[in-house]
This record gives sequence, structure tokens and C-alpha cells, in this order.
Amino acid sequence: MTTHQKAVAMMVASSAIMSVSGLLVRNLHAAGDWQIVFWRSLGLAVAMTVLLLVEHRGGAIKQMRHIGWLGILGGVFFASTIMGFVLALTHTTVANTVFTMSAIPFFTAVMAWFILGERVKSITIIAILVASAGIALMVGDGFARGSVFGNLMAIMTAFGFACFVVILRKGRSVNMLASLIVAALIAACVAYYMTQGNLHLSAHDLILCLIWGSLISGGSYLFLVRASRHLQGAELTLLVLLEFILAPIWVFLFVNEVPGQMTLIGGSIVLASVASHALVANRS
Repeated sequence: MTTHQKAVAMMVASSAIMSVSGLLVRNLHAAGDWQIVFWRSLGLAVAMTVLLLVEHRGGAIKQMRHIGWLGILGGVFFASTIMGFVLALTHTTVANTVFTMSAIPFFTAVMAWFILGERVKSITIIAILVASAGIALMVGDGFARGSVFGNLMAIMTAFGFACFVVILRKGRSVNMLASLIVAALIAACVAYYMTQGNLHLSAHDLILCLIWGSLISGGSYLFLVRASRHLQGAELTLLVLLEFILAPIWVFLFVNEVPGQMTLIGGSIVLASVASHALVANRS
């Protein structure tokens, strides 16, 4: 198997693993949204710390010390992604959440234009406008179903992740794993404040939250980091779409969560625009 094939396999694994997040949240019994944020973040912090120690051994502490203000800022934005993702999943359908998040490449393009001065191609502008129309349909559906807060949290998640990516591109020396540890700790602190220290969960819910943070999120991010070193951006985008396609399927099959018609139409528009843009970019 070539290096490229291994990278593709890792991205497929990353997307498939992360796609079960919505199903996992739907199987929690009584955990509150901020309790979920806390325990998932704690699991993620532990997993990323272990990965950092494995990768750098004695140099792990040095990596954390040299993270710099860009790494901390990136951690702040990724913390908003961690919190927003949970709040979106607990306040709207899985389909609404992941379809909105599938527009991350376009959020990133806009942010890179403002912050890094990267030129936005005409094909990208067209794709952004089409995807925006799809997101507008889903937000409108959220108003109709009383889940607009969840839709806004999904948008915040996509925006936060885009900012995180742009910051890492600006400070290429920043260690991504170290920045993720900072993000997880920030999210855990905010969640602790929001719960006023009420973090008690049943054994069932606690185990699921820790599994989500450590094994599912940690494993997915590990594969993503490794694969991104050997894949072009357009190809990476196409493979990430697998997560956004699978996630609504799992909750439909196992918990019978059926998204609204406008969500399906809007989500299809967003996915089609992302996939078409990635295919065109990959060819060129």
C-alpha cells in the first residue's frame, strides 16, 4: 500500500469514527449539555496529552511551553468548536448539525481571505453562495421547528473550526496536538462554570462521554493529523464529507431521527456544493 493510499484509508477511518458522535449523544440517558461538554473535553484532553507524549516523549513539555499566543488563540477557537458541536447536537437534529458543518471549507476560505490575504477563486465564491442558500434553508427549518439555537451553534462550530485552521496555517510551527489540549481544557473550565460544579452523571452516561472524548474524538483527530500531511486540501475535503453523510444515516437507522424536508434539501445543496468544489479543485 502506497503512502497516499494509507492516507486515504486513515481519512476514511477518521470520518467514519467521528460520524457516530450524534448516535452516541442520542444514547445518553440524562446528561445535560454542559455536563457532556465537560466530560467529553476531559477525555479529549487526556487523549491528546497521551498522543503528545508518545510523539515527542521528553519534548512534550517543551511543545506545550512553546505553543505561543497563536497556539493559545487557536485553542480558544477550537474550544468554541468543542462546545458548539455538543450544544448543536443537543438542540437540533444531527442532520442539521453536520450539514451546516460541511460548509467548513467555505468558512475557512473566507477567513483565510480576511486574515491571510489569500485570493478566493471565482469558483469558490459561487460555491460559497450556493452553500449559503442551503444553510439558510436549514436555519429557516430551525425557526419552524423551534431549534434555531441548535442551528446557530452548528454555524458557530463551523466558524470556530475555520478560525482554528487559519490560525494554524498562519503559525505553521504551532503543534496542533498541544493546541487541542489547550482547547479541551478551556472548554472543560467553561463547562464547569456553566454547571456550577454539578458534574455527577450515571455510570452509563459518564462512560459514553469519556469514550466520545478519548477514543472517538482522539482517534479521529489522530488519523486526521496523520493523513493531512499527505493529501491535498480538495481531496481531504471530499473524504471529510463521508462523516457528514454517515452521521444522519446512523441516527435514522438506530433511533429513528428523521430530519425535516427543508433540512434534507438544504443539506443536499451544501454537500453538493462542497463536493463539486472539491472535485473541480482536485482536477485543476
